[in-house]
Order: sequence, then C-alpha cells, then structure tokens
Amino acid sequence: MAATKRIELKDSGILFDEVAHTYLLGDKYLSGITGMLDRQFGYSYENVPENVLEEARIYGTALHKELEDFDAQWINSGSVECADYIQICKENGLSHAESEYCVTDGKDWASKIDKVYRTSDDTFDICDLKSYGSMTAEKQAKARWQLSIYAYLFELQNKKAKVGRLFIIHLRNKPKKDGTFDHINDIIFVERIPSEICKELLDTDLRGEQFKNPYAIPDDISAQEAEIRELMETKSSVEERLATIKANILTKMESLDIRTWATNTMRLTRKLPTTRASFNSSLFKADHPDMDFSPYERVSQVAGSLVITV
Repeated sequence: MAATKRIELKDSGILFDEVAHTYLLGDKYLSGITGMLDRQFGYSYENVPENVLEEARIYGTALHKELEDFDAQWINSGSVECADYIQICKENGLSHAESEYCVTDGKDWASKIDKVYRTSDDTFDICDLKSYGSMTAEKQAKARWQLSIYAYLFELQNKKAKVGRLFIIHLRNKPKKDGTFDHINDIIFVERIPSEICKELLDTDLRGEQFKNPYAIPDDISAQEAEIRELMETKSSVEERLATIKANILTKMESLDIRTWATNTMRLTRKLPTTRASFNSSLFKADHPDMDFSPYERVSQVAGSLVITV
C-alpha cells in the first residue's frame, strides 16, 4: 500500500488586524467565529465589570504569546503556566504544527485556531487555549462548537487533511486575595459536532436568523421542569419523614430489646450494631506499586444514570 503523502498546511490568504480584530480577504472583510457564537448562544460576560474583562484579556493574551514563543522558538519563560503546558504536551503526545493558524471558507468566515498539533502525515489535532477562572458547562459547550467549526473550516481549507482530536487546554496560575494561587492545568477533550450541523449554524447566522440548537434541552423536557422540581421536593420531604419514623421505632425496639415486630401487612426487623472491614485497594497499590493486580480485579458494567440538580 502506498505511503500517505505528508500534507503541509495551506496559508489562508487572510490579513488579520490584531488591533481591530478583523479578517480581510482581498477587499472583503470576513466574520469571525467567536462573535457569531455570541450572537447565536448569548454573550457569557454581560454582567462582568469591564475592568475585570480587561484584566482577563491581558492575562489571556500574554499567556497565548508565552506559549507561542515556546512552540515556535523553544523559549521557556519559566512560568508555572509554561511548565504545565510542557507537561500536558508530553503526557498527551502533542507535536506542535501551528499556532494562531487562520482558517476560512474563502467567502464569509475566518478565524484563528490557537494550536494545531500534527499526529501523522495527514491528521491533526486542534486545541483552544483557555485561562478562565472556572470552566463552566456553558463555556465548555461553546468551546465545543468553536472547535467543531474550526475543524470544519480546517478540512475545507486543507482538502486532504483530517482532524483528529478536539480539546481545550485550560491553564491558569493567578494570585488570589488570600495569598494562595488559582492554579489550573487541565486538558478537556470534546466530541466533534458534525460538519453539516456546523455549516447549518453558519448559514443560519448569515441569514440573520436564530439557530435551533439540536443539542439544547427539548421543549417537552423543559416543560416538565416544574413537575420535576415538585416531585423532587416531595421525595425529599417523604424521605425525611420516613427517616424520623424509623428512628423513633428503632429507639422503642432498643429500649424494649425487641428484635421483630409484625402486623398483617408489615414486618419490622431491628438489626444489631456491628462492624465492617473493607480492603483499601488504593492504599495497598500505593504501598506495592510493582505488583500486577489485574488477576485479582473484577470488572463489571455500571449502567448509566441521570443526576438532576435543582
């Protein structure tokens, strides 16, 4: 079988103005992806003070530049963030190909991908750097859309290239008021949204319409929110009442030294106090790191479940 030809990434031909944050192709300005996501899914920082946003922007820009210097010129600033980045790259086999790589569809859209890593002659991983104080579910969902659209544009621009993994590298090491540091070093992999759905989102925005997110909570489930909340409150109240009744019965049975009470439809059995011994496998493995435990481990399937928080 013929060897795969090594693909070199194409230049987008886009002129990017860092100050105005505009993308120019020939004589036409193209729209960016992050602005479109804010329009379609909402701006995440509406209630955040401007000075806080500016401080976060300065920190994020400096971090991007610091890691770009390392990837391009092996300049190690000696910062905690740079050390964390190097460790994440080692642990995940990340081989840097491009930083701030611009992709476009050649007519309407353009954006810069924070990091592109080569995994083979024709396959690349795509990464978005984040320096948030916390990675909320909303922020991760928006980053998933962002990375998926980047992957769509990347493959559109580089016809024979393939995108492998999509992930967020979340780095942060900022001092807090109490003297400790807000230290985060994490890699978060996300599932790619199909390109046809990404294209539909882009086309919908171009038409000036609101995109119907197929991953949003369905109307029929959202309509049940009040009922779900009521049922959970009822369940909590019932469990609390039952616990009180059981505690009272147990106290009376203990005072009378009774083991069993029964009616025509119910049986009450008092279990005596006891002790239970368990094997701390984690501690044992830590004390015996060279032992192979696989012959003694039992693997069982655990069914998926739903957690509802109100």
